[in-house]
Amino acid sequence: MLIKGVDLERELVREQQKRLAKEPDEVLNAFKKLLADDDKHDEQILKAIFTATDEVENDLEYSKLNPALIFDIQDIKNICIHYRLRFLPGGLFKGEIPQEALTKIKQLERKHGVDLAGFKIVAPAAMFNLKEKDKDPLLLAPLGNDKYYLIHKWGTDLHPLRKILVYPFRNFVSLLRTVAGVAFFIAAIIPSSVMMGPHDTTSLHIRVILFFYLFLAFSGMTALYGFSRMRNFNAALWKSQYTD
Repeated sequence: MLIKGVDLERELVREQQKRLAKEPDEVLNAFKKLLADDDKHDEQILKAIFTATDEVENDLEYSKLNPALIFDIQDIKNICIHYRLRFLPGGLFKGEIPQEALTKIKQLERKHGVDLAGFKIVAPAAMFNLKEKDKDPLLLAPLGNDKYYLIHKWGTDLHPLRKILVYPFRNFVSLLRTVAGVAFFIAAIIPSSVMMGPHDTTSLHIRVILFFYLFLAFSGMTALYGFSRMRNFNAALWKSQYTD
């Protein structure tokens, strides 16, 4: 009679099944501990995000980062000015941080062996707890040397017209351009039959006079009513913690 050999792998699996059958609570407890540790890590990350700290430098290896997600402070400033957004510490943010962002942070921390800190967020002013007192936040981590790493973006996309609607508020020059553009448009669309007198052969000189008249009039109204609502230009607000 031929005796078959012992399959050690099969025997090992059997021993494991016997042990698990006798100690089901041990596996369940281990799983619960794993979930609890993960939840605790999430809480630590949220605390780091919502803690307003001074500028820090995270020790991340550039070779392990996605170059397309590394942005200079000037890039961030430009997009904030163009869309009238704020770039402020996470400690001032009053929105919720999605789970996807926490997962990406944990992946970065494991990959680089560091605990990230000094988080900054790009978002409209309404999403921050500004002192004294639309939504498409960007979560970034500082790398030093005015470089930031984009970790996660969430929310709905900004309306494509937002950039156009806030253009007058970028700076004083853009406001003058807008006022001049509106005055020019109105002076240009008025029919010549309305502009010309019975002896005039061209309405150009009348249009030029009307343009300057409208430009001065609109400039006055902007100074009276516009500044009271706008309060300040985008270029001065993008890193301001005040309602201004």
